[in-house]
Amino acid sequence: MNLLFFDIDGTLITDDDEHLFPEDAKEALREVQAAGNKIFINTGRVFCNVESWIKDGFDGIICACGTDIRIGDKQVFYHAFPKELCRDIALACRKYRFSALFEHAEHTAIDPTFAIGDIGVLIDYFSRDDRWLITDIDDPDFCFDKFSCFYDENSDVEGFRAYISRWFQYIDREGNFCELVPKGFSKATGIQFLLDYYGLSKHNTYVFGDGNNDLEMLRFSPHAVTMGLGSDLAKEAADFVTSDVREGGIRRALQHYGLIQ
Repeated sequence: MNLLFFDIDGTLITDDDEHLFPEDAKEALREVQAAGNKIFINTGRVFCNVESWIKDGFDGIICACGTDIRIGDKQVFYHAFPKELCRDIALACRKYRFSALFEHAEHTAIDPTFAIGDIGVLIDYFSRDDRWLITDIDDPDFCFDKFSCFYDENSDVEGFRAYISRWFQYIDREGNFCELVPKGFSKATGIQFLLDYYGLSKHNTYVFGDGNNDLEMLRFSPHAVTMGLGSDLAKEAADFVTSDVREGGIRRALQHYGLIQ
């Protein structure tokens, strides 16, 4: 048995306004699963922001870069931050001029006092379908598992990075955008947890990604696939670069490794 791990945006679904999950990719996943393997989503998204039409059919999911792990309907691991620390970090985002999307397993939160970049687009996307959106950092339910930020030329990037480095790893994404993941956690640590759970080795893993927040899992597995439109760093970390998901990239990679016909 092998464990296969798939990023969502840019890997399983197109990283555009259409958010297309091609039928050919779904069918290829069913085929590899029918061959006795288990398939998992491995995403930077928190659980509440993974739509059912994406996760249906998977054996489990690693959310929020390894801080929330679920097999079927059972949560087998979860890492939480104290609410007091979450509020202090939100205030620091104001101080250093970082516009944040605060992500929790059950809700998304924003600080509407400061908004720059494409934060509005993310808010619109993650507040669809009656999802729980907190709009006040003084709300008693305000807390988060990880967060993402936009910044501009007036932001104190060095100051913010120095401040946040006590608790979070700063992952630089393209377009004045960054992702903040709790220290000691990554998509790779989530994979290791499941390897221990099933009693398997990393040689039984196949990982699929496209971005810089996939680097640790791409470097972890000996069978690392980067999608055709992936970042340069992701392609450098890959064992195999496939085509875009629209162009049959998932099926092509699975066939490359002999996992399906």
